[in-house]
Amino acid sequence: MNRRPLGIVAAAYAGAVLWVTIGPAPWRTAGYQLDGGILNPEAWVSPLTWTTGYITEIAFNVAIFVPVGVLAALLISRRLWPLAMLAGLGFTTLIELVQLPEPTRVSDPRDLVMNAAGAVLGVLIVVFAREVRRAGLVAASLADPTSAALADPTSASLPDPTSASLPGTVADGAPTPEPTPTPALTTAHVDKAA
Repeated sequence: MNRRPLGIVAAAYAGAVLWVTIGPAPWRTAGYQLDGGILNPEAWVSPLTWTTGYITEIAFNVAIFVPVGVLAALLISRRLWPLAMLAGLGFTTLIELVQLPEPTRVSDPRDLVMNAAGAVLGVLIVVFAREVRRAGLVAASLADPTSAALADPTSASLPDPTSASLPGTVADGAPTPEPTPTPALTTAHVDKAA
């Protein structure tokens, strides 16, 4: 699979997320965070952190990182899919750290958790889709072995069943009569005569 176009899409999406999360904010958000943001242990245990905010804001924080998880899972090897979750967590942590000194931005543990949850959800969507696809291919191969071989371009090519070169068929696909076996005595007699 050529991952270059996917990498370009991932870079563009990451740029858009960075612009939305750390670019100039058209709204006022200062004053809604504890000093130190995600680096302040009190912010993690404060009821204010977990009981304030709108449902739409929480949903947005999850939704904006679902594509981050999807793209990371598609770019990272299948066997290393947990790294895609760590990539999403690392990306949101970076954003929250950059937001700390910004006067119009809020570094908030809730945002970090919701963003990370969105990235994990995106990775799980890809993992689930891959498992469903693999189960479908296995089921297809059990039902019809030729369909699995035809679906997998790396498998050995199958002969054309209508080919005249196959024993028992002719060019139009009609069966030919089976050859009659030669009795063993006749074969032995012919060998003696030679």
